[in-house]
Amino acid sequence: MSGRQGQSLRGLLIAALLGLLAGCGNGGDGELGRYADEALWLCKPGIALDRCLELDQTTTYVYEDGNTAVFEHEPVVDAEFDCFYVYPTVDLRPEPGNTLDLSDDTSLVRPLYNQAARFTELCEMYAPKYRQMTIGSYSVENPFGSGYFSLGYSDIEAAFDQYLLENPERNFVLIGHSQGAHVLLRLLQERFDNDNDEDLRSRMISALVIGSLGAYQVPEGELTGGSLQNIPLCTQATDTGCVVAYDTVAAGDSEQRPELEQPRVCVNPTALGGEPGIAATTIYNRDEGIPFPAGVETDWIAYPGLYSANCESDGSLGADVAPGRSTPFTPQLIQVFLGSTPASLHLADYNFGMGDLLRIVEVQAANH
Repeated sequence: MSGRQGQSLRGLLIAALLGLLAGCGNGGDGELGRYADEALWLCKPGIALDRCLELDQTTTYVYEDGNTAVFEHEPVVDAEFDCFYVYPTVDLRPEPGNTLDLSDDTSLVRPLYNQAARFTELCEMYAPKYRQMTIGSYSVENPFGSGYFSLGYSDIEAAFDQYLLENPERNFVLIGHSQGAHVLLRLLQERFDNDNDEDLRSRMISALVIGSLGAYQVPEGELTGGSLQNIPLCTQATDTGCVVAYDTVAAGDSEQRPELEQPRVCVNPTALGGEPGIAATTIYNRDEGIPFPAGVETDWIAYPGLYSANCESDGSLGADVAPGRSTPFTPQLIQVFLGSTPASLHLADYNFGMGDLLRIVEVQAANH
């Protein structure tokens, strides 16, 4: 038996054992499952500590003429729809395995703040914790067929079942990034994409399957096929029941990117959200380490129209400084700063597109 085969077998055994100990799903027939425990949620309406609502998201907008304005983030009251968010890989251990202790959520809140929390201006946010696989698990043979991935997915499926049990009629948006996008893709395949899943598909406003790093595949020039047969890519903001997907890179560095058998899926959020080719608003937090201009006192900064975004020949969403604009913080420099391997803006997928993503979800919900 090879080392990789041994790792995959060990992962399957771990998943099976933990599934027996923790229980799988919600038991069906309307029974409460383990995700009835509010300690397993980062964000959920009514829990004692909602991490999406504790954050001060007051943001300083910096405009082209240098003027600034401060805007407070206001969570929606009586939201008409929900959002279900799955966070990316935060367990950076190099060895294959899973995050088994969910009591410490320190590492979980950074992506939550940068990606999910701002959507609370539109929707009620549901964000479960899950026993995700470590980043080292991606090195095993067929990671998406491993027990490591299956364990994390089983948690998200159980959490989603709990959500459906508590909200049998409400419509929703699915939101995920990186491993969260991989898990959502599996959820879409297993629970939404079959011919008999029309009822659940009808409740899905859209799915933001962002930063899948090529795992989500659609034949070039098509809207369906490949990973999903019945759920198309979004082509305009008024489309619903569709998928927004892209992987962000600094424009122009194509020779540094890995060769792919087919182009990545690229739904340009600027083409759906506002002015095609120009990112509506790029938003990031002071903790990211990118210097703020003098005089900015908020923890969040926003740059309307500073960056461009266009789908490139390999399917990557190439970010650059918008025509006629200037900044020392070019996407090329930010890409080096982030240090992703291979070079990309993967960690900033939501930051660059946030203004457009918010607008897209708002329009889709209104047209659903």
